Amino acid sequence: MEKIRNGKITFFSKLCYGMGEMSFGVTNTVISVYLMITLTDFLKIDAVWASVIVFTGIIVDAFTDPIIGYLSDNSGGKFGRRRRYMLFYAVPLGAAFFLLWMFPSVMTPATPEIVKVAVILLIYLCVIVLLTLVNVPYGSVIMEMTDDYDERTSLTSFRMILSAVATLAAIFVADTILGSGAIYETGGNLIYVGLVFGIFIAAAALLCFWGTFERRTFIKPAVRPRFDFKKYVIESWKSRPFRQVAIAYLCAFTVIGLLQTLLQYYTTYWLRAPELFVVLAGGVLLVAIFSTPLWTYIAKKLGKREAFLISCALSVISLIGLFFVPQLDTLNDLIFKDIARSMAAMPAFGYIFIVLLGIGVGGIQLMPFSMMPDAINFSMKKGDMDEGAYYGIVTFAQKLGIGLATMLIGPILSLAQYQNPPENQSPDELFQQLEVTNEVIRAMFVGLSIIIIVLAAVSIFKYEINRDVLQKKIKENE
Repeated sequence: MEKIRNGKITFFSKLCYGMGEMSFGVTNTVISVYLMITLTDFLKIDAVWASVIVFTGIIVDAFTDPIIGYLSDNSGGKFGRRRRYMLFYAVPLGAAFFLLWMFPSVMTPATPEIVKVAVILLIYLCVIVLLTLVNVPYGSVIMEMTDDYDERTSLTSFRMILSAVATLAAIFVADTILGSGAIYETGGNLIYVGLVFGIFIAAAALLCFWGTFERRTFIKPAVRPRFDFKKYVIESWKSRPFRQVAIAYLCAFTVIGLLQTLLQYYTTYWLRAPELFVVLAGGVLLVAIFSTPLWTYIAKKLGKREAFLISCALSVISLIGLFFVPQLDTLNDLIFKDIARSMAAMPAFGYIFIVLLGIGVGGIQLMPFSMMPDAINFSMKKGDMDEGAYYGIVTFAQKLGIGLATMLIGPILSLAQYQNPPENQSPDELFQQLEVTNEVIRAMFVGLSIIIIVLAAVSIFKYEINRDVLQKKIKENE
């Protein structure tokens, strides 16, 4: 298949490039949405231990991400120095993802908590490392494909649209497989979620390898230089434009992780209608997908920085509105498990703010991705070909944001007297948390997200790279 036509990257190649993000999008979504609540509600693991699992993954990421960036910088051969990692590690990643969701399905209530924690932690770390081996080189491949400011925006649009599609599919398909009801009674079907998406993750990464390209051919060095911690961690962070975008990138994924994880708790315990999760999450994602052309247009007309700040402001306004959505009247289970009645009970202004939140999230997700290659080009010195050094930090920031979101939730829930649903909970009744716990869940869903969004806006406020500045810098480096 043709990958470049008239100096432009073809639709086919852009589509395959976006497929690489679908692997990360599915992995990220299923883990963000289901891991925490599976640990607390289905496996009955204490919320603090659940956060320990996620925190350990963050620590491992801190070491592996820059190392994988270094390895991809110093790779080469007929499969490319970036794309080869997608080829070699796609299938192992899919297999590890399947195992992560298989074990909760086969564990029994009698399994000691320490065994549950140890097994899930071990498999989770395997997923983390394999995801790094695929995602860090994938992040770098955009710079191998083109230097063009607008082509990068176009590639990023494909990446974000397909990421949103993957996220949406992950939520709807997982919800269909799990069946109706809260996770503490449907978690036995997680093994099928792992099987379906494990296969999909591997296939998407392989398609990305097949359809993308690298403009230059690199020969693997006969003697690989030693890993330089200063170069791969400290030096990259010293660049002001890169640091600005990396912080925004970190905050964007922290917000997305918070919204994905807390929406499960928000709909189950604050709204008292777990069936609304797929409606609200799906609504946000669908709107985010359809808003991508809008944000691409705004970025071309006003600039990427301005587009990002507008999306932050819109998201904050939307979350403030959602704070005032009252608890639905599900006493005596009048609405529980009845999605139509739950939707009817949701006030109309709640749906309006869900739509606005979807538009805002679309921009928050798209713009840091689009700005990152520009910031890296501006930060690299003449003759440098060490994009992996920067993308190691980028990928770590991406996963750190997701991990931070989950890690923050566990201890706060524990302090708010969160209770694991009892083993003998009736499937026809919705378990109720304490009133103070419900209030904390609502406050976290809105308040924490707003704080992180404001931090993202502050970090990017003085970002100065535009189309002209970037092209001037690239010509200087050449």
